[in-house]
Amino acid sequence: MRKLRLMPTLILFGILAACSFSDQPLFGIPAPSLSSDSETQSTPSSIPEGNVTDPAPSVLEIPPVSTTPRSTRTPWPSETPTVSIDSIIRVGPNNFPDYVNPLTGLPVPNPALLDRRPIVAKIPNYPHDVRPQAGISLADHIYEYYLEFGLTRFAAVFYGNDAERFGPIRSGRIFDKHMMDMYNAIFVFNSADKRTLDYYEDEELEIGYFVVEQCPPLCRDERINSYNNLFGNTSQVHELIRRRGLDDSRQDLSGNFFSSISGHDFSEVDDVYVNYSYANYVHWVYDPNIEQYIRLQGSRDNSDGASAKYTLHTDALTGQPITASNLIILMVVHDFYHKSSDTEVFDIDLTGSGDAYVFRDNKGYLARWHRYDVNKPLAILSTDGRAFPLKPGVTFFQIINRTSEVIPMDQTWTFDFARPPEPDE
Repeated sequence: MRKLRLMPTLILFGILAACSFSDQPLFGIPAPSLSSDSETQSTPSSIPEGNVTDPAPSVLEIPPVSTTPRSTRTPWPSETPTVSIDSIIRVGPNNFPDYVNPLTGLPVPNPALLDRRPIVAKIPNYPHDVRPQAGISLADHIYEYYLEFGLTRFAAVFYGNDAERFGPIRSGRIFDKHMMDMYNAIFVFNSADKRTLDYYEDEELEIGYFVVEQCPPLCRDERINSYNNLFGNTSQVHELIRRRGLDDSRQDLSGNFFSSISGHDFSEVDDVYVNYSYANYVHWVYDPNIEQYIRLQGSRDNSDGASAKYTLHTDALTGQPITASNLIILMVVHDFYHKSSDTEVFDIDLTGSGDAYVFRDNKGYLARWHRYDVNKPLAILSTDGRAFPLKPGVTFFQIINRTSEVIPMDQTWTFDFARPPEPDE
């Protein structure tokens, strides 16, 4: 967008399966054939400028971006067929019915929510007492990325759900340009370093879609005696954008394929560790009861490398654990944008393409991420260039440096983040 072995206690969360859409049949949506002929599609007409190190896959067609809202909505099916087995969900990567969220592949209870722009909100993940954060279990996509000095931050994408309270909200970084562009998003943050604000201006991001400290929709909770006390309300954010007279219509967020079955080569993976630093480290555990990965967050500093402690990561608003139908590790080039004794700013190059690891249904797959268009979400592809079948539901992206260490061992995979070389090295 230009211009400006699951712990026994966790088995209790099997009750969430009753609330999950993962087994809900999506009737009335044409099921694309999985035969080799029908999966092969034509080459996209153009690839956005960027550091593309390999040619674009020749088998996935992604049409040009269109931000024109659709004039009609595909109606819900009038009848639900009776079936004796679970129906297979297949939808995307293009031509999503208007009641299906293209970020999750799931129908939404209120399709009118999809007739708005996504909201990207910056949410901290350190210090430890900032958890549990509010509202993040209602986000469709969540990105965790390296911020500075061992710390990470979340960029949460709210689209198919409203959250009456999300946050706390923290400052922006230059990485967030990718988020605004990919989702044509409203950007919610709590100010930024002058270098970052200058960068936003140089990149001509549309400042009208910036929502910074303004109550409502962003108000401070004075009961919290901390700078981490600014929270937002998604419906009020949209109201503010409309009061500004700006376009808040449905955007083209297509590009990914969702299927309730995979059929690809895989490794069984019960546990995934992502270690950014002594301060931020995470353990994802597969729960067969809800058929998702559950996030266990490092809850104290592991300065000596032998003091790791994990706590179930929950949402302060909903009380639910943070889960993912798709856990995706993105291998992305990191470089220093600015470095001083007290400041680190990283350039995370989320353009072009790179390796990815997808974990779904207790299985791990080698994949690729590709940015076909500046103003489209990342496409997740198989290594042969075909659209990778994501599981319908929430996707959590862990962004790590391309030089990070990947350690597969039996049914446990570990990713150890590697910082880029210091500027004077």
